[in-house]
Amino acid sequence: MKKLSDLLGRFFGGIDEGLKEASVSLIEKELEETENVFALLTMGFLSGIPSPPTGLVLRLLPYMQREIYVMMLRSKNLDDVFAETAGTFDID
Repeated sequence: MKKLSDLLGRFFGGIDEGLKEASVSLIEKELEETENVFALLTMGFLSGIPSPPTGLVLRLLPYMQREIYVMMLRSKNLDDVFAETAGTFDID
């Protein structure tokens, strides 16, 4: 009986870990996309999107170093956004 209990505990523990990893990866992807939206809202003038007041953007600029780096990296490696999104949600 003890063996069965340990086996079931490991089985359900593995399922629990798998679900945690899947949910954490989706939350990380959502954070990445939220950072991209924030960068577009504040630095949208580079792509023709109406921007917030310049004073606000200049005050936020020191805090946006990582977002600017991510935007540059993504634009350099941009292939197919739909395929990347579909890969995140495991769509075949």
